[in-house]
Amino acid sequence: MSIIDYIFFFFQNRGRSLSMREVRSEHLSKKLYVAMSIIILSLCSLSIPLMVKSYNDYIKANQALIEIQALQAVADLANKISRERAPANKVMSSNQQDFAKHVLELKAYRANVDGQMRSTQKILKKSGFSNLNLDLFSQLEQALAQGRQQVDQYAALPREQRNAEKMDQAILKMFTAWERSHDVLKDVIAVSEGKDTAISNFYTQILLLADLRDQAGRAASNVMAHVTFEQPIPETNLARSLQTRKQVMYLWELIDTLQPERDKTPEFKALHQAVYNEFLAKGLLIVERLMNESIYHRPYYLTGTQLTEVIVDKFTTVVDLQNYLLKYSVEKATLEKRKAKNVLLTTVSISLVSIIAALFTMIYAQKRVFAPLIQAREILLDLSNSSMRSNDLESKDQSANVHSLFTAIQQLKHTLQQRDALEFRLKNIAHLDSLTGVANRYALNEYIKLLENQPTQFSETCLMMMDIDYFKQVNDVHGHLVGDQVIQFVAEKLKDNIRTSDLLVRYGGDEFIVLIENISMERALKIAEKIRCEIYEAASMDSTRSPDLSVTISIGVAIGAASWTELLEKADRALFQAKEQGKNKVAS
Repeated sequence: MSIIDYIFFFFQNRGRSLSMREVRSEHLSKKLYVAMSIIILSLCSLSIPLMVKSYNDYIKANQALIEIQALQAVADLANKISRERAPANKVMSSNQQDFAKHVLELKAYRANVDGQMRSTQKILKKSGFSNLNLDLFSQLEQALAQGRQQVDQYAALPREQRNAEKMDQAILKMFTAWERSHDVLKDVIAVSEGKDTAISNFYTQILLLADLRDQAGRAASNVMAHVTFEQPIPETNLARSLQTRKQVMYLWELIDTLQPERDKTPEFKALHQAVYNEFLAKGLLIVERLMNESIYHRPYYLTGTQLTEVIVDKFTTVVDLQNYLLKYSVEKATLEKRKAKNVLLTTVSISLVSIIAALFTMIYAQKRVFAPLIQAREILLDLSNSSMRSNDLESKDQSANVHSLFTAIQQLKHTLQQRDALEFRLKNIAHLDSLTGVANRYALNEYIKLLENQPTQFSETCLMMMDIDYFKQVNDVHGHLVGDQVIQFVAEKLKDNIRTSDLLVRYGGDEFIVLIENISMERALKIAEKIRCEIYEAASMDSTRSPDLSVTISIGVAIGAASWTELLEKADRALFQAKEQGKNKVAS
């Protein structure tokens, strides 16, 4: 039974002791729980694939690191096998005096190679290369043993029985040993599972670097035997040397091309340039000079042993570049693994926190939201419609519970809207002049409060103060009813000549105020003059009120002040000035 089922079971048993209304509320609670459960399941459906992907990316990055380290071990083995040709060449080209020293040197280096062989085998077993061709390692061991045997047999020959052909055959046997190690390296790359990661480019570089290191060593080995015996180099060996030179140049440029610009660190550039300066520009020239000396039948300027020592010194730069890139590839793979691990931990953490938070939210919502909401539903039902009793709620359709809640809310909303409409009408009544329908002094006071919250606003506000000329005589001669009509007439003309955004206020009995924001004095005076003219002309032409009735107004205009009181005083003085000028005037 699921958690949700237990929850439902609990509420079902609890509901037996509750009233019919509470039972109906439990139905709604169940539906809310189902909705929350769906949300949690949806969250899980999104989180789990993300976690699985992050985990797979981490496993792939970890595997790539393991494979890079294994490739590094195999590459080191191939390099050492290639490097073994140098002490072997020394032994085979050594004079009687240095022979014993070179034999000991060769023996020590072979022990180093054998140790690397055992170490590499262990690393490959731990790396999990299930599809690795183990026969290739056996072939490597066999080829290395045969190459060493050939070298030892040659070194054991009496000096009078030695010749360049036999020495060259021994060198070629050592070439075969390296080629078998190269086969192992290629097979490891072929069965690697991490080649589609961000460090996949290094797989190719490791292979190319092993080739470059071997070809650098072969540059001298191709001519070693005949230089040792001071014999002309055969055409076959000359062709091999030329091919080696071309292969070295090609590999050197290819490695430079494959290395992404972002990974061309200052150290890489320095080592890359060193390969060119020391080996390509100088080391290959040594071999080229010996080849020319052979072609033109001149004495060799180096012995076989000297050639080995000089050329080894020159291609040390190749080894340095190789070691740097091998180390860099491991560091890069380690970084990718760390990034994948961080992404995995972050994804798992966020997913678990989100799911746990959703669970706690569901529990919290039931206690603090759902339960009060259900209770509010019952209250709303009672408040909205007293006739909506249990008979309305006992529908077999459980969706009626939710529907009744929203019905109650809608009914209450309608009631509140009616109340708001009433409040709005009452508010308008409080803010509007009953005779003219324009704003009254109460509305003006509210507006001034808003302006006072913006201290600079009074400096940009225009106040027009105006009253009807001889209004007392209008009331005395024509009566108060006509007086009210005149006031209404003036209000209508004022409304016709101002914007809806401007404030028109009946300030007193026959006094009006117009407030206009952000207007120049020139524009304000034009508006005031237009109002004055329209009232005068319209009143003069209107004979329906009284044939001898003439209506005019005086207007005082003021713009800018530090406060409302100051602005009001300025407008009042301007109005007084208009009255002094004979009335029916505009003054500022």
